[in-house]
This record gives sequence, C-alpha cells and structure tokens, in this order.
Amino acid sequence: MVFGIGSDVVQISRIDSLVNRWGHRFLKRVFTQSEIEYCLRRKHPSPHLAVRFGAKEAFLKALGVGYSEGIRWRDIEVLRQESGRPEIQLHQQAKALCDHHSICGVHLSMSHDGNYGFAEVLLESETGTPR
Repeated sequence: MVFGIGSDVVQISRIDSLVNRWGHRFLKRVFTQSEIEYCLRRKHPSPHLAVRFGAKEAFLKALGVGYSEGIRWRDIEVLRQESGRPEIQLHQQAKALCDHHSICGVHLSMSHDGNYGFAEVLLESETGTPR
C-alpha cells in the first residue's frame, strides 16, 4: 500500500551558491562521503548534488515528517545501482522511523534539466498510511 509520496524541485544555482559559499563544510553536513565522491567526479557536480538534496526533501515529505523528528541530512543517502537506477539507503533515525511505520519499499526518481533538479519519492507500507 502507498504510505506517502513526496516531490521536490531544486534550483541548481542555489546549491551551487551554497557550495561556493560554504565549500566542504556544506557538503559534509548534507551529504554522505559516497554521495560527495560520486558528485564531485562529475564534470558538473551541482546538478547531481541538487537532485540528491531534492531526494532527501522528497523523502521527508513522503514520510510526513520534518527534521524535527531527529532525522539528519546524512541519514538519507542516495546511491546508484550498477544499472544506474537511483536508490535511497536509510540510516539511523530515518531507518528507525521507516521501521516503525512498516515501510517496505522506497522508490526514487530524479532528473535535472537546465537550472532545475526534480526528485520524487514513493513509500510503500505493509499497513498503508498512518492517517
């Protein structure tokens, strides 16, 4: 059953500005080491960082919580399967909340074009929405 759906649009230049202003301090606060390494290997890292930022926001919207529940940015990690398909791996509080709500599936779609990145997350639960 569908537990929740979340989407987020990110202006790539906004992420680029944050990286230019705060550098590695921003990257280490928001992204895991694997995410940073993947994005910085790209010719233009900002679009890849932006869609990962958006995926984290979309996940929170799908779960129906904000960062007030103790989830940290790096508790939500966006990885790529060998096929290139993106996936979300959860850690610590994000994983605990999903376990609590019997989330059994996390589906992610991301795209970027021009100056915008887009991410959408669908969460499946064995019991459906908590409402």
